[in-house]
Amino acid sequence: MNFRFQEYRRRVVIPLAGLGLAAYYLFVFLPLGRRAESLDAPLQKAWEKLSTSLDAGQTNAIAIDFLRITNQLNETRQALIVLENAKKHATARLQLDPALRARMNAPFQLVEYQNELSKQLDELSSLAKTQHVTIEPAVFAGFPEHTADVRQPALLWPALAAIDGLLRTAFQCKVTTIHSLEAPLGLTNAPPTNGLDRLAEIPLEIEFTASATNATQLLRCLPLRAEEIRAAGLPEAPPDKPVLFVDRLVVRKQSPDKPDEVRVSLRALGFVLRE
Repeated sequence: MNFRFQEYRRRVVIPLAGLGLAAYYLFVFLPLGRRAESLDAPLQKAWEKLSTSLDAGQTNAIAIDFLRITNQLNETRQALIVLENAKKHATARLQLDPALRARMNAPFQLVEYQNELSKQLDELSSLAKTQHVTIEPAVFAGFPEHTADVRQPALLWPALAAIDGLLRTAFQCKVTTIHSLEAPLGLTNAPPTNGLDRLAEIPLEIEFTASATNATQLLRCLPLRAEEIRAAGLPEAPPDKPVLFVDRLVVRKQSPDKPDEVRVSLRALGFVLRE
């Protein structure tokens, strides 16, 4: 009797257990497997993208050098710190004199600007005679004027200041003759349309004659502030001299009779940080 019961259990229970396992495989394990594969797909795509971006050579690369990635991230962070420090130094270098900034922020008054322009022309003309520098008529004709094309009249103030600093520095560097001067209208700079366009460009074009030594001194002074010029042992410059950067430069010998004399065509750029 006991034997028959065991045989019955073997013939009935084991097939039922097999059917249960089969049902578990079909209705539980297989759906879980498909679910796991679907969840793995985004990871696989991300892995392939990461592998490709690292130039692993194949999109199905298994081994990725995470130590290299960590080192690159550290280098990137260091580069961002350097960039941020450079940005701070550049911003400090481009800061305008407080009085000039106040004029820019105030409503533009054409009469006030014309008065300052006239005053500056008289002072520079007198200083040129004192320093024995010849200024040709085209120089004063090139000073920036308020016209209908000037879309940001406030930029006339830093343009005038940049010209004043450039000419006074040229006088101190003992140039012989200033032939021409222009402020081609980067003054038509449109107001920024987004927060990224914060720099307004002030271009100045000047042509002058000087000895090669004095011309070199002037070029060295352009990107420096007054205190830096003094520290470098260069000729004095106005205390509020704006910073200028060389954009284009052409230097020509004047004549065989004057081997040390050169004629310089220079395009310099000043920048104004918009607020």
